[in-house]
Amino acid sequence: MGEMGEPFRMVESSVADVLGGLGSFALVVNDPPWSGLAGSLPPPASVVEAWNMDLAHLEAVAAGEPEGDVVVGLGGGTAMDTAKFLAWKSGRPLVQIPSITSVDAGFTDAVGVRVGGNVTYVGKVRPETVVLDVDLVRSAPAHLNRAGIGDILSCAVGLHDWRLAAARGAGHPWDEPLAQLGERLLADLSSARDEIAAVSAEGVRFLAGSYREIGAACAAAGHSRFEEGSEHFWAYAYEWLTGAHPVHGEIISFGVIVMSFLQGNDPDRWREIVADCAVRAHPGDIGISRGDFGRTFSELKSYVRRQDLDHSIIDEIALDQDAVDGAWEHVSCLPRQGGQA
Repeated sequence: MGEMGEPFRMVESSVADVLGGLGSFALVVNDPPWSGLAGSLPPPASVVEAWNMDLAHLEAVAAGEPEGDVVVGLGGGTAMDTAKFLAWKSGRPLVQIPSITSVDAGFTDAVGVRVGGNVTYVGKVRPETVVLDVDLVRSAPAHLNRAGIGDILSCAVGLHDWRLAAARGAGHPWDEPLAQLGERLLADLSSARDEIAAVSAEGVRFLAGSYREIGAACAAAGHSRFEEGSEHFWAYAYEWLTGAHPVHGEIISFGVIVMSFLQGNDPDRWREIVADCAVRAHPGDIGISRGDFGRTFSELKSYVRRQDLDHSIIDEIALDQDAVDGAWEHVSCLPRQGGQA
């Protein structure tokens, strides 16, 4: 294939300047940052607070026809995805303003929702512009921005899983340019770890730029195999089983460490990057108990088959007690970064 796709238009600007030039807009927000910003921004035609990604809830919100000629997402992943859903349903232009870099949702065209507690993709929509307000992003709690490595580091496990699948003729055929993109992003991430840990302006720009490349490549390929594998599948199963929703980039980083161990895929390298970036991925920091960890693995094979997820290491090996115990021990060697007890 070899086509990386046209990246979404991204501008570095302030929220106030961008909104001031839009005219009438429906603003989809998370709070924070909304309540701290509202008094200093041009007034929206309507405000939708994003908190629930269940499809029935989103349909009800869309049926209320929030006023505004443009749909603007302002916040984290739920704001980005809710804005995508409303723009997709109504056919209105979309502008995305991520306030944290914990997830790549603002830079991808897939409209993700939840049905029965499971992540489901229902459509696609490209934003007119993605706005990077570096000062706004850096004002968020540091761990929410460091978590942004998750959807880049996932290339490590995703590429390994894709190789397994391609060797069996399962799913999307191998695409060397996509694989090379994933490998380059991993190398760049390794070089950027100090900036990410410091949540510097350059670290924020690196994460946003990487997301932009990932989003364009996924849109052009029509799939996300190079950056979504068993680490995401484990997270989906865990969230379905427990009803918990840890910060996306933190649970994906956790999943990379766990699944790369089971793959025999240089697991110490990926754990070191997570530690050096000061990402909260220790189970104690993100509230994953030993019991729920084991329960997730006991359900994992049937879950991925039921959800028709891509072929991965989950389909290749026995997820027995020794494997699960080894993975738990490996991820529990991460340094604590603070979080849940």
